[in-house]
Amino acid sequence: MAMKKIQHVIITLFLFCSSLLAQDSTKIINQEVGFNTVLLIKQLISNNPSSTLDQLPYSIFYNIYFKDLIGIRVGLGFSTSKDESSIEGQNTPRTTNTNELDLRTGISYNFVRSKRITLNVFADNLIQQGKTETVNTSTTQAFPNPVQKITTTTSDKISGSGFQLGVGVKYNLYKHLSIYAEIPIGFMTTTTTSDVTVSELGQATQTTSNSDKNSQSKITIPTTIYLVLRF
Repeated sequence: MAMKKIQHVIITLFLFCSSLLAQDSTKIINQEVGFNTVLLIKQLISNNPSSTLDQLPYSIFYNIYFKDLIGIRVGLGFSTSKDESSIEGQNTPRTTNTNELDLRTGISYNFVRSKRITLNVFADNLIQQGKTETVNTSTTQAFPNPVQKITTTTSDKISGSGFQLGVGVKYNLYKHLSIYAEIPIGFMTTTTTSDVTVSELGQATQTTSNSDKNSQSKITIPTTIYLVLRF
């Protein structure tokens, strides 16, 4: 259901932006595409990019402004990782796969504009989806019984929604190239569903489940730097 909602929002914004561009061929429409340079670099040098410097989760964003004043903004982030840990005395390593999708859609207003500096305020709707799955295989033996292999799969699914408000600053390096940072204050409610499945040869598979709901507010300091292409 959440993925269908994300697709609907993206399609609606795309059709709206296309209609604006078709209605007027003069330069009343300004567009921006931004790339999270810090997050991209961290992903290249580390398989756990969240281990240092708190970053906004959005790898790329797209903004469209009317007369470079009022705009619609969309941000998208997707991360995936796989980790294998060797366990002493076990032949099979423990594996952990993590996938996360983050989407923000909102509006923006440039309240200060100059040749070099642009300041904006924004309000966004937030959607988060994630899943972490850990598989651990162990062997046990109770003499004189044969060796038994036990596989434990732990799956955590996260579904969240919320909103954020904030202010951003953009420094124009050239006419079509800028750098951008922002300070958001966000509120997010997440629901985590955890399933633990234990499989053992010759035994019935056992699964236990539980769900937990959590709400939190957060302010992110401007350590995320976006490289922005303007056209």
